[in-house]
Amino acid sequence: MTWSKVSLVVLSMSYWFLFVVGFTTVAPAAEIQMQVQAAPPTQSALSPTGKLLTIEDAVRIGLDNHPRIKSANERIGSQQAVLGQQMAAYYPTVSMSNQYRTSQSSTNGGNDHAADSFSSQASFNMTLYNFGKREGNVQAARETLDATKKDYETTNQDIILAVKQAYYVYLGTQALVKVRQETVRSRELLVRQAQGFYEVGTRAKIDVARAEANLYTAQADLIAAENGVKIAWVTLRNAMGSPRLPEQPVAEDSPEVQFTMNLAGARNVAFDARSELKSFEAQRRASDQLIATARRGHLPDLIFDASYGRRHVSDQTGFNTFPLQPTWSAQLSLNIPIFDGFRTTNRVEETLHNYYNVKAQEEDRRQQIALEVEQSYLRVVETQERIRATESAARAAKENLDLAQGRYQVGVGSIIEVTDAETLYTDAQTTYIRTIYDYKIADAQLARAMGDTRVGVLKPGSIK
Repeated sequence: MTWSKVSLVVLSMSYWFLFVVGFTTVAPAAEIQMQVQAAPPTQSALSPTGKLLTIEDAVRIGLDNHPRIKSANERIGSQQAVLGQQMAAYYPTVSMSNQYRTSQSSTNGGNDHAADSFSSQASFNMTLYNFGKREGNVQAARETLDATKKDYETTNQDIILAVKQAYYVYLGTQALVKVRQETVRSRELLVRQAQGFYEVGTRAKIDVARAEANLYTAQADLIAAENGVKIAWVTLRNAMGSPRLPEQPVAEDSPEVQFTMNLAGARNVAFDARSELKSFEAQRRASDQLIATARRGHLPDLIFDASYGRRHVSDQTGFNTFPLQPTWSAQLSLNIPIFDGFRTTNRVEETLHNYYNVKAQEEDRRQQIALEVEQSYLRVVETQERIRATESAARAAKENLDLAQGRYQVGVGSIIEVTDAETLYTDAQTTYIRTIYDYKIADAQLARAMGDTRVGVLKPGSIK
């Protein structure tokens, strides 16, 4: 090789080295932490309302619009109406009736007799005492209403968890898009480097072909990541109960919340706070009242009846139908059940079985809650440890990529080494970001398992 060719090679390599240094100075590879804690978009990218969609806003929209919330609220209204029906037993029943009747009869002599009857009457009926039957029905309805309200709280907590999970998935997919964009930029640069080295004769054509193939793969991965963002938004708006909500910029989640508690403490908090267990407690109390009411079916009822009205019957002997003559009655009755075909006995059996059914469901739910708390707790601990490991792996992969790129730039490394390092770095970034949001989702699940609807995450390292 002549000195002129050597000089040309040296100048070309120097040019590409300066180009790479200048490019990386202008657009450095983003650090992992910055990708996870991404800065909000600029003001020009704000939503039409002029602000970012925060996780608090998403939860509020979900609680305001989700049809499951509306359905649970309607069940409360329905049960309130049931309570009103049972309360009606404390009030009298007043009714008004008006009647006109005409009749005709024949005697043995062949004479026909016609008669008209007119009456107008108001009736009054009231149960004075039925040995606690109405009191038991009213109290059972109250307890059932309380259980329905607890079910409404459970629905709220389920919606909050669904919104938080979808929100974190959406943020995670956005962060992965940034990783894919960075990978595309890095591989575009590698294509230009390989093309330049090939043109000056220091690298073979295979380097250019391999760099281009890796670039096209990265572009395809970027397209898939961008589509993942769209799917995540559809999932998020569905969780918010707003399927037609247009996509808008989403803010990073709220600051982390300091929280310190061991597994046993978390389990005890869940047993005290979970609305499902409170609902079952109210259902058991309602069943107790229904059992007592059913047993009182063997006892008598003390009922007062009264009526006042006017009536008159006219026939052929008198045509003065009006004015109607006043009439009234009053009655106090004691109805004692003697035999009702074992209806009361079977009603008692029914309420007893319902009570034990509720009790068994409560125990099953209690065990399920304990399992949810333990699984969520262990998942939080595991993701905390994985965050530290994946962060270290990402840093090491970045250092490995820098070394591989440097070796390739000075001509001592191969393009296979660079592309392997790029793939390793991209995978490490992806794993780290997914671990970050796996941790946030695990914390949301733990908060839900404990009956806590806070919007926030546990601070890493706070679980003991």
